[in-house]
Amino acid sequence: MVARPLKYDGTNTLQDMSDADLERLTYILQRVYALQLDAGGEGSLNVGGGGTTIGTASDTSSTEQVSGTLKITNDGIIQGYPAYPGIGTETDATYTYKQLQTVPSAVASADFNVNGMLFYDSAADEFVPFSTEAQLANVILDQAITNMRTGDEVGSYRVSTTTPTNGGAGTWTSKGIWFQDTTYSDGTTNYSLYLKKELTTPPGSSVPPIGLDSDGGGTAVGNFRSRDVQYTARLIQNVLLPALTRKMSSGLYYSVATSTSGVTRGTFTDTKQTGETQSQNIAADNIDGVYGTFYRSVSTPSGTASTVTTYYLNMLA
Repeated sequence: MVARPLKYDGTNTLQDMSDADLERLTYILQRVYALQLDAGGEGSLNVGGGGTTIGTASDTSSTEQVSGTLKITNDGIIQGYPAYPGIGTETDATYTYKQLQTVPSAVASADFNVNGMLFYDSAADEFVPFSTEAQLANVILDQAITNMRTGDEVGSYRVSTTTPTNGGAGTWTSKGIWFQDTTYSDGTTNYSLYLKKELTTPPGSSVPPIGLDSDGGGTAVGNFRSRDVQYTARLIQNVLLPALTRKMSSGLYYSVATSTSGVTRGTFTDTKQTGETQSQNIAADNIDGVYGTFYRSVSTPSGTASTVTTYYLNMLA
């Protein structure tokens, strides 16, 4: 049986927190984790900054190429246009993606005691504090990760050309350009990294859990007190948030790859034009280090761009 945090029921008796109570507490934890990501804290993604490399992507495009025959006057030879060289290719940018994956220290026993929550231990017939991160995982942490991966998505990322709408009505904020797909003449597509920060309507009911009172010096005493569940509260900041962050490898690590793995949170594509427009002219040029007037055969990229590589932002299992 999963131990549930205790709450006052309004008549000075203690009860297990309901599903709705836990739903709101879990959401508050996700919201605070989203704020941590938004501030560039542990778990956050970035392009080319600090952290662990989670993948790379290259933006390529086709290029115009020119072949030329030097036009020489009065040499007794009739010059002509050379063969068309065909279009070329170049790498315009290489993106390196990072995630801050440093794991915080384990939640201290003192924090479990004076900042944590109580549950009823039926085997011992007593009220005791949650004392391990595994206990928290059973009742809150694992559900928070499930919500981020396949539920309301608060506290998780997506890559898109437009603001996402996944996971229900809420606020997605852009964290900047993730990838630019440039072409020779068929335009540029910008992909941004989006973070879901909150829901328009928080789920569940706001009921504070019960914990042990403190003597002010970090020692728990026998009195019970309602825990503050504001974003800056010690229950959130000293117990639940570090415990959740320590579980990043259980579902909050990301990767950028050319195949899907885990839960895919958006795709971005490198394209380039493969069509060729041919033209000829006589013009001054510098070809292979030779300056002069040339018969020029020009191959210019044209048409609609085609996919070169599709990249996936994955949330690993």
